[in-house]
Amino acid sequence: MTDRATGFETELRNSFTPNGLLLEVNPHPRQYHCAREQIGALMGEIPAGAYIALLMRFPALTITGLVGHAALQTDPRADFWTGFWDAVGRDRDQGFETVVGQLLGDMLRECGLRDAEALREKSVAPLLRLHAGPSVASVESLVGVIEEHIAQGHEPTGTAVLERITERGYEHRRKALPADYRMLLAHAPAVATGLISRIVELLVGTVAHPDTWTLDALTPATADLPQTILQAVVGRLRREPFLDDDDAARTLCVTRYPELRFDETDGEIRIVVPASDEATSWRVWTGDAPEQSTVPAGEAMALPIGVAVRESMLINLDTGVRRTVPVFDPVDPIVVFGADGRTVSRFESLPAGEVLALVPRDADLVSGTRRKITVTDKRTAPWDGWELRTLDLAGHAELTVKRDGRAGRTRRILPVESPNYALPQSITGVTTRSGDPVYGERPLVDLPAHEGEDTKEWRVRVRRAGELDWLVDYPWASADYVSSADPFDGLDEPLVGRFEIAASDSYGLDLRLTAVIAEGLDAAHDPALRLPESAGLAESVTELLVESDLKIDEAELAFGASDVERRSVVRSDEAELELVVRPPHAEIRFEHPGHPVGWQTTLPTISVDEAGAGRLTVRVPGALDVSFALLDGDGDIVREWEAEGRAGTEFTIAAKSVTDAAKRLLRGTLVALIEDEHSDTEESEVAAVVRSAATTPIADEIGGDVDDVLTAEWLRLDTVQAEEVEAPAPENAPIDEVAIAPADALLTADPTASLVALGDSPVAPSRIPALLIRAGLAESVFTVPEGYVGAHPNPYVSCLLATTAIVDPASPRRDDLQAYLTTRGGDDLLRVIATGRMEDPRTGVFDRNVLAVDAMGRSQVETLFERFRIVPGPLVDLDMRTAATIEAFHRRSEWMTDPVSLEAPRYVNKTLRDVRRASPELYDLIAARNEALDGVDTISNPWMLLSMQSLAFAAIGRLQAFGRLKHPVLTDEGRAMWAKLADYCPAMVAADLLIANAVVVRADALDKVRAAK
Repeated sequence: MTDRATGFETELRNSFTPNGLLLEVNPHPRQYHCAREQIGALMGEIPAGAYIALLMRFPALTITGLVGHAALQTDPRADFWTGFWDAVGRDRDQGFETVVGQLLGDMLRECGLRDAEALREKSVAPLLRLHAGPSVASVESLVGVIEEHIAQGHEPTGTAVLERITERGYEHRRKALPADYRMLLAHAPAVATGLISRIVELLVGTVAHPDTWTLDALTPATADLPQTILQAVVGRLRREPFLDDDDAARTLCVTRYPELRFDETDGEIRIVVPASDEATSWRVWTGDAPEQSTVPAGEAMALPIGVAVRESMLINLDTGVRRTVPVFDPVDPIVVFGADGRTVSRFESLPAGEVLALVPRDADLVSGTRRKITVTDKRTAPWDGWELRTLDLAGHAELTVKRDGRAGRTRRILPVESPNYALPQSITGVTTRSGDPVYGERPLVDLPAHEGEDTKEWRVRVRRAGELDWLVDYPWASADYVSSADPFDGLDEPLVGRFEIAASDSYGLDLRLTAVIAEGLDAAHDPALRLPESAGLAESVTELLVESDLKIDEAELAFGASDVERRSVVRSDEAELELVVRPPHAEIRFEHPGHPVGWQTTLPTISVDEAGAGRLTVRVPGALDVSFALLDGDGDIVREWEAEGRAGTEFTIAAKSVTDAAKRLLRGTLVALIEDEHSDTEESEVAAVVRSAATTPIADEIGGDVDDVLTAEWLRLDTVQAEEVEAPAPENAPIDEVAIAPADALLTADPTASLVALGDSPVAPSRIPALLIRAGLAESVFTVPEGYVGAHPNPYVSCLLATTAIVDPASPRRDDLQAYLTTRGGDDLLRVIATGRMEDPRTGVFDRNVLAVDAMGRSQVETLFERFRIVPGPLVDLDMRTAATIEAFHRRSEWMTDPVSLEAPRYVNKTLRDVRRASPELYDLIAARNEALDGVDTISNPWMLLSMQSLAFAAIGRLQAFGRLKHPVLTDEGRAMWAKLADYCPAMVAADLLIANAVVVRADALDKVRAAK
């Protein structure tokens, strides 16, 4: 027995992964049984109590036997040692248990395996279970967690499951994870991430490819799972197929999920909606007003995200299906992009080389060492106040973003001795139907240099995406220098299709890449960038060039003025690939409040007589800068402007700037002066300027909501509001001529439906507060829509509804509601709902500190308070309230020249007694803002009262909504004043409306409870 055990000991030791878990060795259950039996047999061959000698001679065998017992246990609640002694057929021996407890750490280190001292302080069982991996029951529970995740419409990947279930603020979700998997995630996160990713891949494969991903065809090699875990998953699927009775969720496994992607060519951050077999209509929230687009069958849609946004939500208007794409966590403001432009989850280890990180420009990036992280390149990001930094992470173990002294989540960095993917440049203007970039060359795997006399081997595999069997499964040995391996070695040229590549040495170091390849293909576009002309885009020709045996259906594609993209197909002997050829081109959008429009390639018309608040935006791929010039009929320059706004490669100018300069012209042209990365400048027409032009109908581009009465009414009201803002009343105009706003009967008939319609409409978020007030909705009671769980894409709308829902004891999923209000509304909002009070109501408002910057220039103030607006956080947290105050500060002069500013203070003062009588809590909050002004001369600086007036108006409106005033206080005149204040200070008014609403909803709920008693 000793001789046999010695051979087994050597075999086991040679299979162990350095600092790994026994789970990663993937022992077969027979080996676990054998090791456990041999331990029992060896105990019979040694002198009584000579356990130290046994353990020191056979550490690998002992560890495997003990871990094997943990893996084979069917009841996780059963005592570990009782079951062990029963399994080996011996009486319980406390001496052996004591020696194992004393020596287990030494044995693990002797064998090169991972030790976790914290897990063996009281018992060795937790550490042994860590090495064993999740039990059968835990794996089945994990399958249930994944099933629920996908059934709720979320991305079917392992990292997406982990991102959502560990989302900050939603700690209650973590309870769904089985305990031993949580332990694995805490102590071996790379292994835990790899396992759940492979489990999800297997489960999705059985739905998406039922003919090939059959249960009998699944092996540890094809499924990339340890034998014990694979058996548990297959056992669960034999009893109950995955998502068996949920057709919608099964569809999610077959179709591609929208994804966030960085486009290196355009410098844009985009949401990509993959193609589907049928035309679909989508409403997409990307931080500003939602965009609505119809995507033709077989085409993908890419929408740029031009502002910092926590998440993007997409709604399929044909089916009601919702898709949420997380972007970043405000407490952890960083987005990392891989070489292929896709985002890297925080659960994935970062390469020990260069990565691209999107971070606020005032953020610091730190590692666990004293070495500073090297920034090899830095450029302006598409989001205001953010940067794109190329980081060299070699030699670092961790990456953490730090801002304002607060650290975000720590991301792991792979060891220096890890493989890395070397991607070629993608083919410009060529994608798949689903929007994937296409590569004309094979990606390579860079194998790290290996120091030492032993041989370090890496397992490199390739298969077609979605298939079960690997086309290539080959070991590559590292040299003493960085070497490149062709993962497709042995496959004939040319490669065509979508391939999955895996480079690994264990479950903890398993790097995956999916790439679309058309080997030997390239594209030449003439011109390189298509610019708008009077008839549409400039005509162009794209030639598909081939340097291999590829066959192309149509190699030369001509694009007319109205052509944006063309299709072609490339073929090899093995496969074919449909290509979407879309030469880089500029687009224009000329939008007015109340008249939503999409991007177009034809020139819009600007009327000289137009007085609306329109704005023209051009999107130019690869542009470093764009300025504008107005030319007269002879082509001479009338006036030039720098872009008034920029978001990535989008550049905006207000139409009023153009019309003011064109008053004396009969006709003219607005041109864009485009500067590219080579500092070359090109000129392009972007609008025709005429004396008069037809008004755009409100229904244009609304898509699925053309017939929606509420949406149309909101757009009408938005147009009226914009006209009032664009043409304010003269300073000396009588107040009764400029401050009348009767409530809108159509919009107040069903306040909740109107609120949701407003959130769904293309109205800009900054105009929503004033519209709520003008329509009379700010004085209405909102009920909870059926099935609501805090999920409206507009967080402002959702927080108003969630406040009503959270105070109702009968509301379902209250944990999710509370988490939503905390993460989207803020701790202070939840505190107000719970207690009626804020932590410190004197913060984030006009106070003596604000007065101190009154003499500073705008740029100085922006620099001083920049950090408050760069990263949007919860709506009512201190940073957002401060940012709102600074926004109001910049509009103080305009407010003071408006006649309403003279009457509003008198109106508010008359109502404070009513507020005090109806709600002492709200009165105290208003009084606190007055206290913040102690020592401030409000006679000379009356604008300093704005914070107090804003909350007072909100208090009146919400108290009146719930009938808590003895008589109506907010008149048409008062409503108009409040709306006008919202025109100037939308963020401040919006936050105060949420605060006042929370106080009044709470009071109303308490009254109902008392009445019930």
